[in-house]
Amino acid sequence: MSINYKRIFQDILDLKFPEKKELRAIVLEKEINDFYDVLSLNKMIFGDENKENKHKSYDPSTITKVLKYQQENKLSNIETAQKFNLSRNTVSAWKKRVGFNNTAVA
Repeated sequence: MSINYKRIFQDILDLKFPEKKELRAIVLEKEINDFYDVLSLNKMIFGDENKENKHKSYDPSTITKVLKYQQENKLSNIETAQKFNLSRNTVSAWKKRVGFNNTAVA
C-alpha cells in the first residue's frame, strides 16, 4: 500500500488554501517519485509557514536517503539539518541508529 501524496496535497489545497488554485494544477502534473518531490511540494504549498509542524515522521527509506545525501555531498549534520528542515540532533540520532559512519559512499 502506497501513500497517495497527490490526493493529500489536493485536499490540503482545497481545505486549507483555496486561494492557491494555481498550485492544484502543478500538484496534478508533478510526478512524485521520492521524498525530494514531497518536500518540494510541501515547501511550495506551505512556504515558511510550516514551522509549526515540528512533529514529523520519516520512514526508514527516507532516513537512509537523507543520510546518503549527506555523505555524497560531504555535508555536516548542521548543513544536512538545514537542507531538510530537521534538527541537527535528529540527523545525529539517525546516524547512530542506522549505523552510518563518516566514510564516503562508494
